[in-house]
Amino acid sequence: MKKLLFTSFLLLVSTAGAFTQGVKVVGYLPTYRFSWLADIEFERVTHVNISFANPDSSGQLSFGTTNVWPAVDMAHQHGCKVFVSLAGGYLTPAQDETWNYLTQPANRPAFIQKIVQYVQANNFDGVDVDLEWQYVKSWYSPFILELKAALQPLGIQLTAALPGEYRYPAINNAALAAFDWINMMIYDLTGPWAPDQPGPHSPYSWTVECVQYWKNQGVPGSKLTLGVPFYGYNFGVSPVGSFTFRGIVSQDPANAYTDQSGMKYWNGIPTIQDKTLLALQEVSGVMIWELGQDAFGSNSSLSLLRAIDQVIDENTSSVASASLSGIRVFPNPVTDFVNISTDGSAELVAIYDLHGRLMLSEKPGGGAIRLDVSGLPAGFYWLHVIESGSQKITRIQIAGI
Repeated sequence: MKKLLFTSFLLLVSTAGAFTQGVKVVGYLPTYRFSWLADIEFERVTHVNISFANPDSSGQLSFGTTNVWPAVDMAHQHGCKVFVSLAGGYLTPAQDETWNYLTQPANRPAFIQKIVQYVQANNFDGVDVDLEWQYVKSWYSPFILELKAALQPLGIQLTAALPGEYRYPAINNAALAAFDWINMMIYDLTGPWAPDQPGPHSPYSWTVECVQYWKNQGVPGSKLTLGVPFYGYNFGVSPVGSFTFRGIVSQDPANAYTDQSGMKYWNGIPTIQDKTLLALQEVSGVMIWELGQDAFGSNSSLSLLRAIDQVIDENTSSVASASLSGIRVFPNPVTDFVNISTDGSAELVAIYDLHGRLMLSEKPGGGAIRLDVSGLPAGFYWLHVIESGSQKITRIQIAGI
């Protein structure tokens, strides 16, 4: 497994997993994967989006005949927040018609009340809206704003799954700002709909572009999660087929460490870990489509979820305003100025990124230390304080504005 080795100044702090980090690991879990519940390591996940619920003509949500309580309970037992994910990438004509009817101005209040009631009755912590492409219509923004107004007083969070590098014209600025965060679907750059365009559907280079795209839309990194696929596409068959990471690894465990075999393309462990490191630097965490596609059983050591968790553990520690190695920093996370105090007299203060690159340094003039970090991108950093010839190190999170 990959280890991130900086220079001798790096002090690694052991952690207990992603939960204490302030780093999101959002995993979608379709109901058709419930047979794998016992294999999913929920302790490595912070948020589970159970997908997909749709309304009937009266506005009552359901997952069809599936009982979601076992999944909700299991995720909660492991400390996860659980969201109900609405709609999905494909709606039947009847479902599309129902959404169009329920979201009309006269019908929206009653429909939104049904959503609230469903969330409360089924012990969900939030609502994720996964309306996509042709289903995102003129009523989308008004619906989102009214839904937010109903959920926020109850402490129920609201998120959305949006394309990697495209903003639907129907989403106005107010609706975009209403989401607690956006799950960027940075996959499906190509696929079965483009059989004449074989290649990787979720390359690292495109991931970088997608993160910048949404930041350019005015969404801070603190309100973005970086979507990664646990599946791939086989362009060597007609029609183009999909496969799970579990399936490609079961064919050959060596596939866990590469992204391609012939005309098959996916994300292996090195790429997933590189993307996780990018997420730590630029956004608030990682999103997974989807948890049930991971490697389990005899290949569980090759799990992509474990690979994600390893990077998080190696590169983050608690961002609470607690003392670590004799340094106290506040606020943490920080957006502009960070205040630093130590047990001694600091001679030099420096901030390094996760690659060990010096980003900022200052010689304190005595008294309280106050650093302007507003010019640094959102992400996690190492804060070093030199005093009396020794170094003290802690981690800080720059949340972005």
